[in-house]
Amino acid sequence: MPTMMAGQAVIEALLAEGVDHTFGIVGTTTNSIVTEMFGRDDIKFIDSRHEEGAAFMAYGYARASGKPTACITTSGPGTINLATGVALAWKGRAPVMVIAGDVARDYIYRDGAQAFDLVDIFRPFTKLARQVNKSERIVEFMHDAFRAALSGKPGPVMLDIPRDLLDDQQVDAHITEPAAYRAVEQRLPGDADAIERAVELLANAKRPLLLAGGGVVDAGATDDAVALAELIDMALVPSYGHNDAVPNSHRLFVGGAGGRGAGETGQAINRADVILALGTRINQSTSHWNWSVINPQTKIVQVDVDAQEVGRNYPVAVGIVGDAKAVAQQLLTKMKGKFPSGRPNVEWRNQVETLAAQRRERIDAEQKLPAEPYMMPQRVYPELNKVLPKDCMVTLDAGVAGGLAYDRLKFDLPRTFFNYAGHGGLGMGYCVGLGTQLGRPDRPAISIQGDGGFMYTASEINTAVRWNIPLVGIVLNNRCHGAEKAQQKRNFGEKFIGVDLLNPRFDKLAEVYGAKGYYVTRPDEIADAVSAALAARKPAIVEIAVEEYFPTAAPTPSGGSGGH
Repeated sequence: MPTMMAGQAVIEALLAEGVDHTFGIVGTTTNSIVTEMFGRDDIKFIDSRHEEGAAFMAYGYARASGKPTACITTSGPGTINLATGVALAWKGRAPVMVIAGDVARDYIYRDGAQAFDLVDIFRPFTKLARQVNKSERIVEFMHDAFRAALSGKPGPVMLDIPRDLLDDQQVDAHITEPAAYRAVEQRLPGDADAIERAVELLANAKRPLLLAGGGVVDAGATDDAVALAELIDMALVPSYGHNDAVPNSHRLFVGGAGGRGAGETGQAINRADVILALGTRINQSTSHWNWSVINPQTKIVQVDVDAQEVGRNYPVAVGIVGDAKAVAQQLLTKMKGKFPSGRPNVEWRNQVETLAAQRRERIDAEQKLPAEPYMMPQRVYPELNKVLPKDCMVTLDAGVAGGLAYDRLKFDLPRTFFNYAGHGGLGMGYCVGLGTQLGRPDRPAISIQGDGGFMYTASEINTAVRWNIPLVGIVLNNRCHGAEKAQQKRNFGEKFIGVDLLNPRFDKLAEVYGAKGYYVTRPDEIADAVSAALAARKPAIVEIAVEEYFPTAAPTPSGGSGGH
């Protein structure tokens, strides 16, 4: 058994799981760990300007790459600052490991400097949170944490390591391959009887619809979902926030679900007599958790790898616990046995295609919206669709202007769409975008955010420049917190307080940091500016001046506030 310094044992355990990027800010309690990465090419420490940014980047990295990653931060506020980003990883099912260097054990429970109960702070939004109690057990605890992070639905975990277990400590480190301490690449199939009952329902459905959730993306089940839909002409609808689960150019694709999705999609869901909810909780943002979208007569076949989620939000006709890809393949095999050449459903297919055409016509008509003195934000998205490569990764921050993208941008490949995942925290967009670019450097990446959200984490432009991360950040500047101003206008007699903003020129701010800056005021300038920024392969900010946008009705429960 090799002997090594405790900090090196942490790094070697990360490397065994294929972790090649870590994120955080240095501190006296973690120098024993981060200095072990000095001079190495197989693992990097991306130092952000704030720990929150590090957590957001780690989330984006994990979601884009499909691999685990880690945040390494120091005691007290250094680790507490991760909380907002780790909560996003919890909501968004990202395997992010938090490694918190804590104060020495002598100072715990004595109100020592920077001493806090970090484990209990992180426990509500991690799959596992523990404090290491012996240097010799660091690797064991790392293995336990990875087992939790990567089993079932992936998610964040947290290890607290007191400083005295790290500094000047040597350990006998038995670091093994992941397959020796956790299940690797095992897909849980569905119960055979449940599969038979699901097939019977789908085979007799007159208006079937496939609702594809995040589990489809996690499991790599997009092709299987599409094949199932094509076999019996099922409408294809991604659950809210997962527009990249199925190709948006497919003839059976209607549109995104939820309050920021398409109204036509809501009609399709309501008309369906059988819904195959594949890899989805049928979350609040998709369905409002009432019967206003899903028809009470609709039979639901729900597939989820987490048994607790099956039937949790809606009663199901058939509940199947299993991996989305494994179950989709089981259903496909059985359905092909019944319909070797498929079962055309012309009447329903025509309805689906009509709804999809109505959606496209509605969006096309928005190109006639005013563009003077500022363009309406809806004018931005057709211009982006013209120039964004098919494999471009797009991250949306919370907020009204960026939220319009849910119904307007087009996604045809998995792991190209990233958002606040029901978390709703402003400021995540730019940093998550940086993480996606690091996670998939072979793909272009943009982030879209409003001016309010962008100012939360604009200092991370410095991180982008220092690490030469070629993310193109697009800032839709409407000079206000749009969702909250709309609410104050509609419900509080236009008593505007705390909603109007005075901003710098974001393109100039980018240039001060050493990034490229572009400024756009007209729709016909957008394509050229974004194309130039993408082609430069350098950190860049494109500021687009847009009009304040006030929806005519209050946001639905699925729309969220667009704020915090």
